[in-house]
Amino acid sequence: MIRNFKSNSYFFLFGIIIFYVSPGCIYSPNDRVDSLFNIYEGVQYFYDLKRPDETHLMPDKLEEISGISYVDGVHLVCVEDEHGYVYNYDLMLKDFTPEWKFSGDGDYEDVLYHEDSVYVLESDGDIYQFHYSKSGAADAVKYENRLSTKNDTEGLGFDPIEKNLLIACKEKIDLDGKETDGWNVYSFDLSTKTILEKPFYTLTSSQLKSFFEANRDFEYEEERIVVKPSAIAFNPLDSHFYILVSVGKMIVVIDQEKNIKATYSIPEKLLKQPEGITFSPSGELWISSEGVDGPGRILSFKPQTK
Repeated sequence: MIRNFKSNSYFFLFGIIIFYVSPGCIYSPNDRVDSLFNIYEGVQYFYDLKRPDETHLMPDKLEEISGISYVDGVHLVCVEDEHGYVYNYDLMLKDFTPEWKFSGDGDYEDVLYHEDSVYVLESDGDIYQFHYSKSGAADAVKYENRLSTKNDTEGLGFDPIEKNLLIACKEKIDLDGKETDGWNVYSFDLSTKTILEKPFYTLTSSQLKSFFEANRDFEYEEERIVVKPSAIAFNPLDSHFYILVSVGKMIVVIDQEKNIKATYSIPEKLLKQPEGITFSPSGELWISSEGVDGPGRILSFKPQTK
């Protein structure tokens, strides 16, 4: 598995890090370990996920914050996991004005703001839509589709090219309930309110293994590369799609041709359970994390250039 190591100390190092999932469970100040999964030499802009520019700690009602979406320079919308509320978070006041009750108790995984509408994704693939209004009223419409709890839908994004919603699945299951080789992202047609049969993208362990080994002098074991997506977002700065992985703790960046362009290992000390991702028009990255032994939080990262 390991090439060109000259000291047994490296074996000890990997033993104490618990090398379970490729990048996700690894967080270490050791530069060599970080370099195995922080691969962004081929992109113009990159993010230092160890050094957030802002940190926002959430109140108890958003301890289980499961998704965020950029609205404007002052506001993000946030959804919590269980109780059917969406919150409008004011970044300046660090408060919520207003909040919307869009449904009853459920399992809500992500939220998206688009053209004065708020969309919420449930874990069975159902999508709720309501008007973004400062009054706090929410008369939501629910769209059911072919996705189900077997797919375990986690991420909701937007494809500005095709003008479709994007739904990232946590499990390797297709629309017919059959096992697949990878983790699918499906398109939801906003004009017809239906899921498109062909996946928008399928992320596989073999793709990641090939990308890692093409960029690093290291042999990766494919069976250990387990990355279950939790969110997806389009970065308008570089026109790439960023797939956030909670189980596996990393970000996978793909271009318009669906080629992997970069990967980031997420520092577990900062983001213990990352569930939401969004971008500002200038490319500022926002990631939300559910609370684990502490409050939920939202962190921001400004783009950097080499």
